Amino acid sequence: MTLLARWQQLLGIRPEEGRTVGLFFLHNFLLGIGTILVYVSANVILLENHPERNLPLAYGAAAVLMIAAGKLYAHFEHHLGLQRVAVRVLLAVVALTAVLGVLVAVGHSVLAAVVIMAGYRVIYLLTNLEFWGVSAVVFDVRQGRRLFSVISSGDMPAKALGAVLAILIHHHTELLWLLLTAFGAYMGALLVLQQTNRSHLVEARSAARALRTEAVAPRLQRWFGSSRLVLTMCLSMLALAAVTTGIEYSFFVNVKHRFHDQALVMRYVGGVLAVAYLLALVVKLLLTGQVLNRVGVRGVLLALPAVLLAGLGLFGLLPSAAPDTLVLYFCGLFITLEVLRRAVFDPVFLVLFQPLPAAERLEAHTLAKGLYEPLGMGLAGVLLFLLPNQRGLTFGWMGLLVLVALFFLHRTYGHYLAELQHAVSRRFGAAEDGLDIKEKAPLNGTQAVVTSADIQTHIAALADKATRAAATDTLLTLGEQALPELLATLQTSTDETTIRRVAQLCGHLRLPASRRGLVTLARQPHLFRREAALRALRGFAPTPADAPIFQALVQEELRLAQQLLHGLAATHDKAVRASLDYEVARVQQRIFGLLQQLYPPHLIADAQRGVAHATRERQANALEVLDNLIPRPVYQGLQTLLEVATVAEKARAFDALLGPPAAPQPLAITIIQRGEAAFTDWTISLALQHWQPTATTATLLLPHLHTPNLLIRETALGMLARLTQQQPAAHTHLLAHHPDLASSLMSHSATTTAHIPATERVAVLQRTALFAATPANVLSSIVPIMKEVEFAAGHQIFAKGDLGTSLFIVHEGEVGIFTGSQQLATFRKGDFFGELALLDAEPRSASAVAQTPVVAFRLDQEDFYDVMEERGEVLRNILRVLCQRLRLQNEKVQA
Repeated sequence: MTLLARWQQLLGIRPEEGRTVGLFFLHNFLLGIGTILVYVSANVILLENHPERNLPLAYGAAAVLMIAAGKLYAHFEHHLGLQRVAVRVLLAVVALTAVLGVLVAVGHSVLAAVVIMAGYRVIYLLTNLEFWGVSAVVFDVRQGRRLFSVISSGDMPAKALGAVLAILIHHHTELLWLLLTAFGAYMGALLVLQQTNRSHLVEARSAARALRTEAVAPRLQRWFGSSRLVLTMCLSMLALAAVTTGIEYSFFVNVKHRFHDQALVMRYVGGVLAVAYLLALVVKLLLTGQVLNRVGVRGVLLALPAVLLAGLGLFGLLPSAAPDTLVLYFCGLFITLEVLRRAVFDPVFLVLFQPLPAAERLEAHTLAKGLYEPLGMGLAGVLLFLLPNQRGLTFGWMGLLVLVALFFLHRTYGHYLAELQHAVSRRFGAAEDGLDIKEKAPLNGTQAVVTSADIQTHIAALADKATRAAATDTLLTLGEQALPELLATLQTSTDETTIRRVAQLCGHLRLPASRRGLVTLARQPHLFRREAALRALRGFAPTPADAPIFQALVQEELRLAQQLLHGLAATHDKAVRASLDYEVARVQQRIFGLLQQLYPPHLIADAQRGVAHATRERQANALEVLDNLIPRPVYQGLQTLLEVATVAEKARAFDALLGPPAAPQPLAITIIQRGEAAFTDWTISLALQHWQPTATTATLLLPHLHTPNLLIRETALGMLARLTQQQPAAHTHLLAHHPDLASSLMSHSATTTAHIPATERVAVLQRTALFAATPANVLSSIVPIMKEVEFAAGHQIFAKGDLGTSLFIVHEGEVGIFTGSQQLATFRKGDFFGELALLDAEPRSASAVAQTPVVAFRLDQEDFYDVMEERGEVLRNILRVLCQRLRLQNEKVQA
């Protein structure tokens, strides 16, 4: 690993983000140099012209000009678009810097000093709006949490450099050189912005969302937008800006009183600024991200007002302190404020607006920085001007405003969570997931009593397609009368399909006993049954009494994910990795199902849909919802499963979270031991193929030799056959204890040539365009319904007008598709035809004729419906392929 890669890893920068972060860091660095040099120039002039009276005037004038500049920026941002207005902002900043240079050269009056300070504030506002406006649409909320502290740290070394330059300034004329340097820095920032525009889409675009259930009152939307998050955040910013201005004023004035010589004043102020910015740089780069991950958004958000309140309260202990002590106090308070504000609060403040739609996000940032922050500074300027030398009153109103900020920031966090939930919620209402089963009214006491045998008969009828619908309706109508037998079936049946259907029925009987039975089913080590139970439990609200059960199951699933990740890291076989990836995805889905029994189900369901969404912004918002809803260890494990990282990195993350595996063993052994209770048949088949048994472990093969699953049984028999050649001692030992295995092996040898093996059938499906995007773990569930059929040359497979109920996949030979005598198409190995019959039994639109001897697989509609009910991936991929074919046909017609 290179030094750059190590540095990026330390800062939480992913490889694909490195160039983008570098551009933003450089951009902010250049803006920081330019801004701090203007700041130094303004302070040099103001501190030598009665700062007690002139600083409040400068604050008031700056507030008015900043509000005007913010309004202009908002107008042009709305009409020109962010990309164009960002360039124009930097050009305006360059022009303003030139104007300030003229004022420095020719103006030495108090008015010139005030105008220069106000000009600095306007430049600072415009560069801030431009930089954070661009970054807000380039990065999503999750990237913002990781990277805003990094990209915003670019101005910290620049400001420290500017503070050092302030120490070196001894003459008014030297300020022109500082402004000339600032001019060059802004020109460099403009070039970096243009490079960013060329490599990124800097545009405010968001998908449509549902209307907010709780919005700002219409009469206030002109000033705060429609989101309550913006309302409370803007009011918080107003209060904090006033307090920040008051602390800055107190620091400068007390330093001026302590050191009367101008050079000493600038040396002291410059030293304090340099220390503050360097500390902020270190905290931003190394601590902000970690603190945010550990404490969360709420803790970090409230840290600034809480610390300020404590710091202001400390002043009460210094009523008659010496001047030196007061200077140290104000110095410490100012440094603490600068470090917390720039290294902790500002990055989180920006993250808070990320869940908003892009246009609202930019508007909110412009409102907070361009209107309410200047209003707070103006308010402080008025109070400081009206109450000069009234230190006790000054600290009184600052303390009151800190309490106001603390209150609104507390409310802001709640609105932030509401915006996250709004961002990942469905735009339109949707029906609850589950079976298409009509609710039935239970039988009343006046009707005939149904015996236990009758109910068992109805349960057995669930396995028959012809009687399934009627049996389902009857059992739902019986309701509580049928529940004891249904629950007994969940515990005693060995047929997985029956268990799944009975679990769904119990899910529609919203009774406490039904829930208890499903919770018991979920606790079983059989993970397919757990999945069925979790699907059925979606209709029940979480019960606090069951929380320990589901928390333990979450930990169990995380442990399984850890084993799978270690297995993935240990293999390079493409098929095995794809299969294990599917098993990890199943673990992820079960964790979401368990979380729905611990937390508000609709929030977890929305987050689950969000992380699977194609839009990066929605994925990020969904992760942020989870981060603020579920415990940190669980979130960290789930995030590791969801994030883009190497398998080795994910395995290390799980080891750090859970500790190393208790009893590490090859994953293949674990898969073979747990078998069909925990893994799909395709994963078990691959594990058997790659397994190297010994004389002591060969007995693990026995359950798989007698399973009804064709794929696993064939693979296990093949493994038994290989033992005779590769490990005769193990084979002899196994036969000695289980002599009946010899006949099984002979039967397998006799039948392998009679039909196409199950593994080859999966390969056939994978080569078929209709199923190419479907995981092999899912395709293996289609194998049992693939009927091998043969047709002689010239045989008509079906005729035009026949009722279509089957799809055909060609394995060998050629099939022609005809309308009358006209041949429309020829299908060869791997091609499929008659696919519409899987979804709709309509008359065939053409005839199919075997042009050579043909071996094919037939999939019947009724069988396929059962597979689609169990595996939704199959239906989704079929619809995708059919849509692609429809678009292609439309293009041909239009051409």
